[in-house]
Amino acid sequence: MRKADEQGVALLLALLVLTLLVALILEFDAEARREYREAAAFRDNFKASMLTRAAVQAARAVLQQDFLRDKQTGEFFDGPSDLWAMPIKNYAIGDGLLSAQIEDERGKLNLNDLAATGGDALQQKTKIERVRRLFELLQLSPDLVDALVDWVDQDENPQPAGAESLYYQSQKPPYRSANSVLPALGDLRLVKGFTPEIIDRLSRYVTVYPVEGGALVNLNTADPLVIQALDPAITQTMAEEIVQGRPFKTKPDLDRIGSFQEIGARIRADYDVKSEYFSARLAITVNESTKSALAVLQRDAKKGESSVKYLRVY
Repeated sequence: MRKADEQGVALLLALLVLTLLVALILEFDAEARREYREAAAFRDNFKASMLTRAAVQAARAVLQQDFLRDKQTGEFFDGPSDLWAMPIKNYAIGDGLLSAQIEDERGKLNLNDLAATGGDALQQKTKIERVRRLFELLQLSPDLVDALVDWVDQDENPQPAGAESLYYQSQKPPYRSANSVLPALGDLRLVKGFTPEIIDRLSRYVTVYPVEGGALVNLNTADPLVIQALDPAITQTMAEEIVQGRPFKTKPDLDRIGSFQEIGARIRADYDVKSEYFSARLAITVNESTKSALAVLQRDAKKGESSVKYLRVY
C-alpha cells in the first residue's frame, strides 16, 4: 500500500513538473513571437522611412518628365491635366507601396506676401486685402489677418486686431513675435487666434512658398475662392468660368473669358499659367507600417530639375 502511495506521489510530481515545463515553453514561445513581431515592425518601419526618400526622388522625376513633355510641345503651362497632377495609388516601390499626390503651391495665396519690406504701400495694401477677402470667403474672422501681418512684418506696432511681442510675452510659455516670414505653414500655430482647425481649413488655399513671397498665382490650378480673392470685382460666376476654361496655355488666353478681360488687364502682373513650386504628399506602406511625408519642391524653369525646399517625414 505504501509503495502505491509513493507511486501516486511520484506521478503527481511528474505531472506538476510537466505542467511547469509546458507553461515555461508557452511563455517562451509567446515572448519570442512578441519580440519577432516587434522586430518585424521595426524592420518595416525602417524600410518605410527609407523608401520615403526614394518617393521624394520619384516626385522629382515626375516633375522633370512633365517639363520634358512641355519642352517637346513648346507649351509651358501647368494645369490639372498635367502629368504631375495625376494621383498615384499603391505603386510598387521597393518592398512597399506608394501613394502620392502633387499639388501646385502657386495655385494658392502666399501668406509671406504680407511681410512688408518697403516698396509700394498701395501694392502692400492690395495684398493684405486679398488675404482678408479669402478669409471672409472661408467664413473666417478677417481680424486674424491683422495678427498675421503683425507676425510677419518687421516692426512692433500692432494692427487694430493684431498682436506683437507684448501680447506673446504674456503667454505661457512666453515668446516673441517672429517679425519675419513664415518658414512653414505649421508655424501659424504660434500666431494669435490660429487654431489647428483654422490652419487645417486654410491649408488648401494658402502657402508660404516661395518664402520670400512675390510669386504669381497660377490660375490654371487655383481654387475658385483663391481666384475670387484676387480682386473684389471677380464674382463666383466669373471664377467658375475661369475654372471651366482651363487649362490656359498662355496668359493672353484668359482674355477669352469675356467677363474677366477687363479685370485681367488690371491684375495681369499678379497671375500666371505656370508654376515652379510644388508640394508632394507621400505615403509609403510596408506590410503593416506606414510612413507619410510632405515635400516642397522647387523646379528650375530652364532645366526642369527640382530641389527640395522642405521635407517632413512623420
